[in-house]
Amino acid sequence: MQPKSFPPLENKPLQGRGILVTRPAGQARHLASLIEAAGGRPILFPGIEIEEFPERPLPPLEDFDLAIFVSPTAVQCCLKKLATWPREIPVAAIGKGTRRVLERHGVSDVLVPEAAADSEALLAAPAMQEVAGKKILIIRGEGGRELLGDKLTERGAQVEYAECYRRVPPRADPTPLLSAWDQVHAVTVSSAEALDNLLRLFGSKLSGTPLFVAHARIAEHARRAGVSEVIVAGPGDEEMLERLVAYFPLHMDETKPPVKSKAPLLLLVAILMAAALATVFWLDARQRISATQQEVARRIRDIEANASEARAVARTAQDAQREAQVRIGQLEARLAESQSQQLALEALYHELSHNRDEWQLAEIEQVLAIASQQLQLAGNVRAALLALQLAEARLTLADRPQFAPIRRALARDVERLKALPVLDVPDMSMRIDTLIAQVDAMPLAFDERGERIGAAKEAAPAVERGFWARLGAEVWSELRQLVVVRQVNNPEPPLLPPSQAYFLRENLRLRLLNARLTLLTRDEAGYREDLRAAQRWIQRYFDPGSRQTVDALNQLKQLSSATISFEVPTISESLEAVRGFKARRERTPG
Repeated sequence: MQPKSFPPLENKPLQGRGILVTRPAGQARHLASLIEAAGGRPILFPGIEIEEFPERPLPPLEDFDLAIFVSPTAVQCCLKKLATWPREIPVAAIGKGTRRVLERHGVSDVLVPEAAADSEALLAAPAMQEVAGKKILIIRGEGGRELLGDKLTERGAQVEYAECYRRVPPRADPTPLLSAWDQVHAVTVSSAEALDNLLRLFGSKLSGTPLFVAHARIAEHARRAGVSEVIVAGPGDEEMLERLVAYFPLHMDETKPPVKSKAPLLLLVAILMAAALATVFWLDARQRISATQQEVARRIRDIEANASEARAVARTAQDAQREAQVRIGQLEARLAESQSQQLALEALYHELSHNRDEWQLAEIEQVLAIASQQLQLAGNVRAALLALQLAEARLTLADRPQFAPIRRALARDVERLKALPVLDVPDMSMRIDTLIAQVDAMPLAFDERGERIGAAKEAAPAVERGFWARLGAEVWSELRQLVVVRQVNNPEPPLLPPSQAYFLRENLRLRLLNARLTLLTRDEAGYREDLRAAQRWIQRYFDPGSRQTVDALNQLKQLSSATISFEVPTISESLEAVRGFKARRERTPG
């Protein structure tokens, strides 16, 4: 379809113009037909050739949220590998020409930027702003621009490329075209790569010919390459034809054939009048052209200055971008290193935490095992209770939810031990040891009697008497001791020789030691029998009036009143809870 701004085709605005069309083979036919319809003569010479990659398969399209085609060639090469395009996969295209090719293949609702036909315009589209987390497939040729993929990646998308073809220099012989270059009035170029190939082939001939390009980026590249006249048309064939038609009417008179007049005289008059008018107009135009040239030169200088400044700014921005990319790379490397160190620390913490729990459980199990042995062998309820409370304190300090079953078992065993009668075995054993130590200090009853007699002698008043008086008193005292008459209410303590007194004390000591042993073994009958025997011996053989004897009898009475035989519970529930937890932890490591 021709644009509405085209002049009617019957005017043939490109009559007599040779237009060099450099699109790849297979893509130049549409522009050539438009040039022919406008009266021009299309000259086909591809600036690049396309080599397809039929052996490269496309990735699974159903994995992607969006597919982007960068050129009509990408559409043709990609759709050759598919029967039909999946309708559920949205499609975007760089330019309207690419969209037309897609629509010819049955793909509708194609997202195309309206402002321009480049990656920047597509990236500015509202639909391309929120792409984080989406998978996007870019279908292009080998070695294309990375701008589109890089920007989408920065916005959080996962980008993959499908390269379906390769652009190579043309293999056609340029000699015929070089020899007929005077028939080329304009050249159309759609890519910078094609422009470079044409410059290598045609050199200065191309630099002096008006060049119509599809994008401002290609125009800038052409000016840097030395092309004198560059016109930016647009990416589509219609835009290219529109710019050609708008450019050449200024030069239409140069190609019109001369009109043959049938009236030479009128022609001569007309020529003279035209010459006069032309002279007038030429003088006026010369002045205007001179002023215009000066203005154009001034504006060109301003434009060149602005362009130089813009290039400097662009170079500065590129340097800053490269520096930023280097810093970003360094930050990403540091981030990756930090993440690896964090993972290593987490693994180490997990291992240490696991080992700490095992050590703690092993320590608690050992404490409970010792407490159980003390409880079963010695009946030491207090030691077992302290061990359970120690284990409970350790688990409370750890504050681990997985230890809750063990803590409940410990609490139940603690309650059972607290419910037992209070029996201070160590204190009772210590009191028996004290009695054993006091055995040698308690006086025998016979010793006390001899001491009373001696005390009576010593208590006699010492009166100063003569020799004969003292002698008589001593004789009388000895005679009185030969016969003693005393009222006896209780049986007299037996008179023990020193060796038997020694064995009496040793037997008493053995009885008390045996009582302590029966206390530790919870033999209540033996314990009480030993205490009663010790009590009888003290009452019979030792002085009942002595303070040591009275204290010993009181101690024996208190010790005999205590009940030492009762059923001692076990703490097996706590032990089984700890061991069961360790077994489950070993079966499921980590």
